[in-house]
Amino acid sequence: MFLYDFPFSPKARTYLKFESIFKRVEACQHLQSLAETQSLLRGIVDYMDLTDGSGGFKIEMVQDLEKLDQKLKRFATDPNADQAFVAQLRAAIQSAFKTLDKFTRQRTVLQHDPILESIKPRFLTPCGVNCFDTPLFTFWCSLPYEEKMQSVSTWLHELDILRAPVATILYVWRLCAEFKPRVAHNGFMKETAENCDLIAIRYPRTVRGYPVVSGFQSSLNVRFMAYEKGAEIGDIEFELAYMGNDVL
Repeated sequence: MFLYDFPFSPKARTYLKFESIFKRVEACQHLQSLAETQSLLRGIVDYMDLTDGSGGFKIEMVQDLEKLDQKLKRFATDPNADQAFVAQLRAAIQSAFKTLDKFTRQRTVLQHDPILESIKPRFLTPCGVNCFDTPLFTFWCSLPYEEKMQSVSTWLHELDILRAPVATILYVWRLCAEFKPRVAHNGFMKETAENCDLIAIRYPRTVRGYPVVSGFQSSLNVRFMAYEKGAEIGDIEFELAYMGNDVL
């Protein structure tokens, strides 16, 4: 099955962007090639840009974690609930609170790092990362692996401050997602949307197409586009889930 996420709120869009960054740096953190190294650095620079001047999302994360904890408290009183699992989720939320307390609007460790500082503006120009425009980065790449990994460990430690809160919020949202069947007639479906932060679309891999989603306030449009230009898309059976604190 293909699974496609679409943010219905600005904070959900930010959470998904952070999640994408964390997946990238995790995949590239061992520096197995120059391409991986550059992708890692680009991910960290994207993280810096995403956190720069937008301290308000910390407040939203705290509020979302608090709402999740309150809902889990109610689950803890349900005799049919898995009490051990609920306790595990609440412990993860408390851990996320603690790491989030370490976040400050200005992440000076990353911003004042000489390697990141020198390479950050070069990502704005075509092939900006090269031996003559980024000599410090080129020299760093030639250092012993263990020495480079010391730098990587410092950078990733800073990212971990937001990794746990974002991962916890998205995990609980997805855990509670209830997928329901839908049909896109001739590839199109429109319905009144529930109050949510995030939606997920799940559909068979046999479908040679992809969903294009648009939505505003209470309206949701899903249009499946054919992968091959000019091909007929037909009726598409898929599943849709609304996610967020208001639909748990």
